[in-house]
Amino acid sequence: MIQSKESQTARTGLQPAKPGLDAQADALLERAQEAQAEQAALLEASPLESQYSAAFAAQVEAKHDQAERIEDRLENLIEQQASRLQQTQAGQPGLFSRPGARAKWQSQVQQQQSAMQRLHGRLETVREIKDGMGAHGPRIEELAHRKVRSQEPELAKDWEEMREAERLHQVLLRKQEQEKKQALERERRGENLGRGLRLGLTQAR
Repeated sequence: MIQSKESQTARTGLQPAKPGLDAQADALLERAQEAQAEQAALLEASPLESQYSAAFAAQVEAKHDQAERIEDRLENLIEQQASRLQQTQAGQPGLFSRPGARAKWQSQVQQQQSAMQRLHGRLETVREIKDGMGAHGPRIEELAHRKVRSQEPELAKDWEEMREAERLHQVLLRKQEQEKKQALERERRGENLGRGLRLGLTQAR
């Protein structure tokens, strides 16, 4: 007579494994990810985030436009200075010029060259501000953040506090996710150990 699986389990003392541990882990992970996404969406959609983003974007645009205007102006000044330098160099005194004329001309050329170098240095600085990278992102965005903090300190303070709360929330989510994984792993190891012990006892009978 064929015995049922239930009677065989009862006779041998074996317990069926809990189904779906992997599925439980996946579900917990999915819920954590959903909570994280919901929190991020809530923060992105908050009035404070929108208000700060608008102020920040306006400052970025203003700083970029300002840098471009200064860049254009410096390029024009460099062209003008190049023309002055060329004219000065063309006025080189001849062999029969009066004493001191050649020294005066050389001094003027050096002055024009120094002015050109200063203009080029300022242009490179402006370009670095406009296109360069700082410690925490594009330089022009760092300047925009500073401008918002200067012009709207309360808004900047509230936004920074919100971002810090978001960061702590993400840390908490990761910690909870890790703890859940560890708990499931301990449970899985305990079940495997118990199954092995029961199997050993059954074989010893």
